[in-house]
Amino acid sequence: MNDSLPNHDIVLLGAGHTHAHIIRMWRMKPIPDTRLTCISDHMIATYSGMMAGTLAGQYVPSEMQIDLVRLCASCGVRLVHAKVIGHDVGGRRLLLEDRPAVHYDLLSVGIGSRPMLPPGGETGLSIKPMQTFLDRLSTVIDDSLARCSGKALQVAIVGGGASGVEIACCLQQHFTSSRNDASAPIITLIDAGEQLLAGMPARTQQLAAREIQRRGIQLRFNSRIERVEDERQLIFEDGQQWQPDLVIWATSAKPPTLLGQLELPLDSRGFLQTSNTLQSTGSDRVFAVGDTGAVEGERYAKAGVFAVRQGPVLWENLRRKIHGEPLLDWKPQAQFLTLLNTGDQRAILTYRGVSFHAGWCWRLKDRIDSKFMNMYQRYEPPEMMDASASSATEIDLSKQCGGCGSKASARVLQKSLPALQQAQHDHVLMGLDSPDDIALLATRPGLATAVSTDFFSAFVDDPFLLGRIAALNALSDLFAKGATPRAALSIAVLSAGSDEQQARLLSDLSAGAMREFQPVGVPIIGGHSIMGPKLTFGFTILGDADAESIMRKSSLSEGDCLVLTKPLGSGVLLAAHMQAACRAAWWTPLVETMLLSNQHAAAAAFELEVAAATDVTGFGLAGHLLEMLMPSGLTAEISLSSLPLLPGAAELLKNGFESTLAPSNRESCRGLKMSPELHEKSLTKILFDPQTSGGLLLAVSKNRLDELLSRCETQATVIGGIVAGSDSESNLSIVI
Repeated sequence: MNDSLPNHDIVLLGAGHTHAHIIRMWRMKPIPDTRLTCISDHMIATYSGMMAGTLAGQYVPSEMQIDLVRLCASCGVRLVHAKVIGHDVGGRRLLLEDRPAVHYDLLSVGIGSRPMLPPGGETGLSIKPMQTFLDRLSTVIDDSLARCSGKALQVAIVGGGASGVEIACCLQQHFTSSRNDASAPIITLIDAGEQLLAGMPARTQQLAAREIQRRGIQLRFNSRIERVEDERQLIFEDGQQWQPDLVIWATSAKPPTLLGQLELPLDSRGFLQTSNTLQSTGSDRVFAVGDTGAVEGERYAKAGVFAVRQGPVLWENLRRKIHGEPLLDWKPQAQFLTLLNTGDQRAILTYRGVSFHAGWCWRLKDRIDSKFMNMYQRYEPPEMMDASASSATEIDLSKQCGGCGSKASARVLQKSLPALQQAQHDHVLMGLDSPDDIALLATRPGLATAVSTDFFSAFVDDPFLLGRIAALNALSDLFAKGATPRAALSIAVLSAGSDEQQARLLSDLSAGAMREFQPVGVPIIGGHSIMGPKLTFGFTILGDADAESIMRKSSLSEGDCLVLTKPLGSGVLLAAHMQAACRAAWWTPLVETMLLSNQHAAAAAFELEVAAATDVTGFGLAGHLLEMLMPSGLTAEISLSSLPLLPGAAELLKNGFESTLAPSNRESCRGLKMSPELHEKSLTKILFDPQTSGGLLLAVSKNRLDELLSRCETQATVIGGIVAGSDSESNLSIVI
């Protein structure tokens, strides 16, 4: 996470081959006073050169995948997981679905292409997006095999280009190596042209045709599909019809729909038109690369080799554009090496008109592909980031005035507050609609005022996401007590930077918070912001509570069951993320858990008259449970094996990762009673793991347990129970 705001923003839309090079170069030499942001709707990028080999069982899926969460974390690049829905060219903003726009000074678009489908073809299986192709294919094959009752599948692969040939060969190998309990599929390769691999040398075409025939794969040329009916009924232009069990589309490239929504010039096929500098002909601040772009006056195939070769030119041109220097031209190479995987540890090699089909060709391909992936699967953060990457206008906070002199400027508030969209609330008598020195809330007779404050330093570079989690984390204390939140006061320590950058940051933080506040009717009525060394954000929440029915921490009874409503592990996962060790497969459920509100579980607990409750946050499960136990004199028994864990938490604990607060939490809980065997288990560390936006810890009587679990659905897990106090000093006993 960056501690100061930059003067320049470069945004990469998409994470294909070209942009992966930019992220890698950023690790080596970031551009001074500049932030790099990658926007992707997937947390994994797939290397197309190894996809067919993975299908054939030559690689495991992770070998062809680039973990964007780890790569961006290791390179100091901000990763935004979002869907782009439009483009404000004049305002230099990408418009995102269900969240604020992202501003840029320079933008590069590289979102690839999609197979061209006939009407109705959406019901088949497209090879793109490649990130999900193998999972989708596996599901469809399972469904098709179940439907065919043991018969050999009839598979149609539409498209006789390189992708179609590789998939046809490797799918057959997939059944041989991975599905040997199923009959070999009957594969038909369909193409609208007269031969395989149109545009390649005749010798390459002959080698491919020979391999296809050797494998018994059927060929159907001059067969253009006009439309698809009833899911798989292929209607050809000549009137013939055929309904295979599975249709895979590997047809020629067409532009993604989004390109038509970016308000930039397109070529005749609908791709973004660029000059040789890779800049859009409609804006010199926008670049387009890979399949997405089409260089004016040049003719070249939509192939990954060109995207790879564009990487160094794009990197140099982004740097030169920031510095106001002349840009380089990119020219597509006339000759390049192609290697087609035939799934049997052989490949068809073509270079300068010469072609071979042999095992050594596959070994060469394997060596090239593995070397390429090794460059993007190094996730260790560099020991020392280049000091020149810091903002040239960074404020020296050691010389900054203290007291009120450290406040963010009035201009920041003037710029950010208008962007805060809020509904009107009758109980807000004075708030941000007419800002004053205080806010006024109408009180409700017979109710007490509930107040809680919670804030934290930034652990993600995405301010919208940070705002959402901060809001839910702050609301949780009131939910845990059965109180009704009514208003929020923000607390913000903003990173140093220009007024414009700070205003944009505060707007995004507030927009994220309002995303969570609006459904529960909580307006932001004021707050305070200062400048500091690290971005920090949170809220004071004001609410109403009936003092007689509050779910207190200490109202425990012997025989109560202990229920936890969210899995544990956010602390160790966030610690790993700081070291680029949190995988995308772990990051997604972590974020989903932190964005899960405790309101539903708390409402169920309150209605069922659960007497004792707290939320599990910074002090960890053991620390918060001890707070509940100490006033009561009772003891809790927790089953370590019953604790629900987030994916990756156990593995990270075993490998020595933990939060910086965990040792202090452990020291505060020295009186725990557990066997020496448990002391040696790495999993015991989860007891002291600080949770961000953690779940509720509820003590419920046995006669209400089943109803509570049913109301909480999959959120809740029984982890132990309350027993009579012991003579020992320990109030908490851990068992296996």
